[in-house]
Amino acid sequence: MIRAVLFDVDDTLYDEAMFVRSGFAAVAEELGRRGVPDPDGVSELFRRVHFDEGRDRVFNKAAERLGFDESWIPELVRIYREHEPELELFEEVPGLLRDLRGAYRLGCVTDGWLTTQRNKVAALGLGELVDEVVLSDEFGREFWKPHERPFLACCERLGVGPGEAIFVGDNPERDVQGARNAGLVSVRLRREGAYFSGDDAFEPHHEIGSLKELPGLLEREASA
Repeated sequence: MIRAVLFDVDDTLYDEAMFVRSGFAAVAEELGRRGVPDPDGVSELFRRVHFDEGRDRVFNKAAERLGFDESWIPELVRIYREHEPELELFEEVPGLLRDLRGAYRLGCVTDGWLTTQRNKVAALGLGELVDEVVLSDEFGREFWKPHERPFLACCERLGVGPGEAIFVGDNPERDVQGARNAGLVSVRLRREGAYFSGDDAFEPHHEIGSLKELPGLLEREASA
């Protein structure tokens, strides 16, 4: 019997590109204070590099093109990670969580640097919508998903066994395989065009194309 529903956060409950854009804007403002002109254009350059050329070494590539000192990059990374973003949940999420909370214990398990994820959770107001939020970096980076520890910690805080919980996420390795390793029922959220939509590395117990399909899946699990 399923008693709890757990969720990933980034690209599951909100569009992570919002955080990326927000972080790049914060860094561009800092560069403006250091004499690099046109913060809007700098922020747009960051976005083009990130989305068109890959997520790695964005600030290094930008430094080469804009001519700023690469010794600034560690501080720019800190600003990106620690800025307070403005984020919004996907449209269907608040109502879904409110409806589910009457029947299930609700939790989130999210990866990333501790301050970064705390700021995201606060910006999204998740503390008011779910019963528990586990930030895997609380335990150290070696315990980020797909390690089983954050999944089991969330179940323990919710007062359920792993076999009584479903985990919903978009990342095949971190979310699907991580949940399976921990003994949870795994639900792959595969939104069309999303970052991991073409990745079939790990097989989930269930797959949905939208969170709107989740209540029906839970009903089927209850009657199975």
